[in-house]
Amino acid sequence: MKKLTLTLILMVLISCSKKGKDFDSFEYSFAGTFTTVFSLKFTDSDTIFLREEWNIGRNEEYKFPKPKTNYFAILTEQQKSEFTTLLNNVDFTKINSEYFQDYLDGSAYNIIIRKDGFEKKVLVHSDNIPKELDTLSSWINITKQNLKLTKTNKQLKFESAFRMLPPPPPPPVKEILFKE
Repeated sequence: MKKLTLTLILMVLISCSKKGKDFDSFEYSFAGTFTTVFSLKFTDSDTIFLREEWNIGRNEEYKFPKPKTNYFAILTEQQKSEFTTLLNNVDFTKINSEYFQDYLDGSAYNIIIRKDGFEKKVLVHSDNIPKELDTLSSWINITKQNLKLTKTNKQLKFESAFRMLPPPPPPPVKEILFKE
């Protein structure tokens, strides 16, 4: 009986032990040629935040989410598990900070991950990238299309969007007339 009680106590303690976080923060911004520009922020819970900057809006696939709008969504247990697995398959200490090919179109994305004082920023605009990084990006894009989004008035800021969005236009130039 003592062995059974001790075994049960150990099982409870092991199951209650806190699992470490997979990340402190994770952002992903994506710019697709003539399709969409968006940013996602994953939290350490099941909530994600999305900022849709722009989308083509001319076909059924891209009428929603609305451009210039903030949303949140709740990941299912399966989605959260898949994300964790894919994220843990990427060794960010061995990933380059930039994968770049000089061409004008094509998709690009930017990832920023922070965990326990480690930070990695990865900019991708290339077809030559590690498979695990490509798999993670593909999963995020497919999952984004299947999320049940709820509009939020929460102000969202995405550091990862900085290199994805074009710079603001210059201020208008005032015409100066010179009299001679």
